[in-house]
Amino acid sequence: MKTYCSTLLFLLVGFIIHVPLYGQTVLETAATDENLIVETWWIKPFDDEYKLSLFSLNTAEYNYDSEESIFMSYSLLNYNLFKNWGPAVGTRLLPDRAVALSGVQYSFYREEFFVTANVTSEIKRSPDFEVFSIVQYRPRFSEKVKGFFQGQFSFNFNAETHLFSFQQFRLGGDFGLIQTGIALNNFQFENDWEYDFQPGLFFRLEFQ
Repeated sequence: MKTYCSTLLFLLVGFIIHVPLYGQTVLETAATDENLIVETWWIKPFDDEYKLSLFSLNTAEYNYDSEESIFMSYSLLNYNLFKNWGPAVGTRLLPDRAVALSGVQYSFYREEFFVTANVTSEIKRSPDFEVFSIVQYRPRFSEKVKGFFQGQFSFNFNAETHLFSFQQFRLGGDFGLIQTGIALNNFQFENDWEYDFQPGLFFRLEFQ
């Protein structure tokens, strides 16, 4: 529990520091039947045309039964070279290791629709690979209320086997600063692809 509290404090401090600096900053908590998840992510474009941008995702997960926590930090610097595609470099920080990443990223921004996707490889002799994506759709119901759908997907593998994958779905309402609704997380591990569905609720704050 102490590890989880210190990780949560680290995330909150980082979130507060970055709010004034980034074009879109999100703080989300999701409570499922198995875990409590706190997640921050932000996107900072460095120019009006979104040629150069930084994407950073930080997650802390606490399991009720084991009382263990997991922390992951993931950042990519992307340059839009051709039709929203471009090279990307970054880092992934896990509890047991830190690795450098390289790959390609696609990003598309509109008022109602947003998608970012990338394929990355660890920079080392025997690398792990990842296919990662976030998709958002926000249909407008009135001047103050929108629907909110988000899917977050990750597929991790190496040259020999599948390592793990996850899908996170959020369905609810967007009320400007606040988005809230139903959460569903799903995980698969190694070659048996055993599914682990975790339903719950989410609450998030989003700063533009």
